Amino acid sequence: MLKKEFLEVKKRKPNIAPRYRSIDENFSTAEKVIDVYEEGKSKEEIEREVSELEDHDNFKFVRALSSLLERRAEFEQGAPVEPSKLREAVFERGFVTGEEERKKVMEEVGQRYGLKPEEVDQNLWADREKNEVLVSTVDITPEEMVRQYNLSLTQTLLFDALELDIGASENFREIFSMIKFLGLMFSVREEKGEKKINVTGPASLFKKTRKYGTTIAKLLPSVMKAADWEIEAQVETEVGGEKRIYQFKLDSSQEELFPEMHAEESYDSEIERSFAGRISSKAEGWVVSREPTFLEAGNSVMIPDFGFERRGEELHLEIVGFWTPEYLREKLEKVKNLDAEKDLMFAVDEELNCTEEDFGKERDVFFYGGDVPIHPVLKRLREKEEKLVQEDLQELYDGEIDLQVESDSITDLDDLSSTHNVERKAIEEYFQEEYQGSISNGKYVPPSVLDELKERIASLGTKKVSSVNEVLKEYGVAQNILEDLGYTVTYTTLKQDELKIRKKEG
Repeated sequence: MLKKEFLEVKKRKPNIAPRYRSIDENFSTAEKVIDVYEEGKSKEEIEREVSELEDHDNFKFVRALSSLLERRAEFEQGAPVEPSKLREAVFERGFVTGEEERKKVMEEVGQRYGLKPEEVDQNLWADREKNEVLVSTVDITPEEMVRQYNLSLTQTLLFDALELDIGASENFREIFSMIKFLGLMFSVREEKGEKKINVTGPASLFKKTRKYGTTIAKLLPSVMKAADWEIEAQVETEVGGEKRIYQFKLDSSQEELFPEMHAEESYDSEIERSFAGRISSKAEGWVVSREPTFLEAGNSVMIPDFGFERRGEELHLEIVGFWTPEYLREKLEKVKNLDAEKDLMFAVDEELNCTEEDFGKERDVFFYGGDVPIHPVLKRLREKEEKLVQEDLQELYDGEIDLQVESDSITDLDDLSSTHNVERKAIEEYFQEEYQGSISNGKYVPPSVLDELKERIASLGTKKVSSVNEVLKEYGVAQNILEDLGYTVTYTTLKQDELKIRKKEG
């Protein structure tokens, strides 16, 4: 965060925005400011050199960069002897009336501390802040320096925020933890199918405090860690000596202006990490997310450990592991206040002192010992998949979905599924009922192509399976299609070049 004097904004009623600096256009200026911070220079020297970089347009920007660098830098008193001791030794010799007498005092004090006269003179006031010496260079690139400036500029603007509306795609646990840590009040709401967090202060509009504005600004980095985020704020500012309320908006489309702060996927325990690894490979077609969203629970929120999403169907899973009795009671209270329509499963450590009834009749609860089993979750996911299949089949039979299948070429069912947002299993069942032809290797083969394929196989000089496989490979189909072509394979050996196909009897 920056001093208010460094804040530069653009106002166009009702909107307000900081004057962000692009990375490319301001690279050179940031580089020059960084170069000023050389080891061994005093603060006074650095301030003087920084001021030489200023002009009428960039002086606030340059000073702000220097201020941010100074916070990162390490300054120390550079005197070989404590300056207060040198001053005491000099002053105890009384007043001097001329340069020669002064020089003599410096020599005497120097002899006492093993210093040259000029070293005594130079270090008499070395403990003043302006004389402190930079003892370590600042490790930051010009690009990151400009990005840090833009972040700090935003935080400075939010010093005067009255409230903040936040939307984020992830990182909810950290966001709510920070809200709680900062002592902020909040509420949640649904807006266009997405959850928004409104952060307010305990004071009303007319009692807004500086402390609250500073606190709300500290929430910004946690929000920016999400892949997608947006912020809207009401900002109080002065126009012509009068206080006015302006609107500020910012979202992740401008993330290139700010430092990279991506959320890291972390796990509360090895149990959760193990479960994530096992379920991800089995829940094919489902988007598996860690701490995917937050669920309203009365005046609080609950953030499930895992989320599963597929074409609008959702399932959340909370792993109830090594919780303390107090934490368990608090969690169970939240569960009672959850929306019953939210599909939430609980995997509960069998050693905890609780029962299935503690979670409510509407909740799906299973107990575990050791690793969390994936089968109960996969079973629920399969049920949801079947629900999607039945819904899609109904729409297909009702003619609400036109698959537009060509009669003279093979159709990839995965492509159809993706294009029409329909479950592949529903398409397969529909084709088997409504279409002539065959399904093989995830493809629909119409009658015209089946006839062509049949002729190709009949024309082969040999009926070895290895030769037949070459033809099937051209069409992208598997051996199961041979049944529909009137052939069968007798497996007397596993060697493809020794097996042969033969016409089915009858």
